[in-house]
Amino acid sequence: MTCKEVQSRYIPFIDDKLSKKELQGFLKHIHSCDKCKEEYDIYYTMITGMRYLEEDNGKSEFKVDSEEKLKFAEEYLIKYRIFFIEKVLLLVILCLIVILFI
Repeated sequence: MTCKEVQSRYIPFIDDKLSKKELQGFLKHIHSCDKCKEEYDIYYTMITGMRYLEEDNGKSEFKVDSEEKLKFAEEYLIKYRIFFIEKVLLLVILCLIVILFI
């Protein structure tokens, strides 16, 4: 992903609207580009801060900071990959069982 593509995905990332492929590219770029990482941190703080003020009227605390959001997204991708591998292995095992018993 280019810087421009990543910058257009800040808000979809914050809103958890990226596809898994987009999320993977977004995270890879954010970790390799200091400029986009810094810009993301600013967007995240600004957008979540405005939403916080609109929704809670300043009565509760921020739930997640920008670094935690990135970490949660990375963990989500890891869990998704593990789940995908488990599904493929289960399918292979079921196919083998069918083949052996036919």
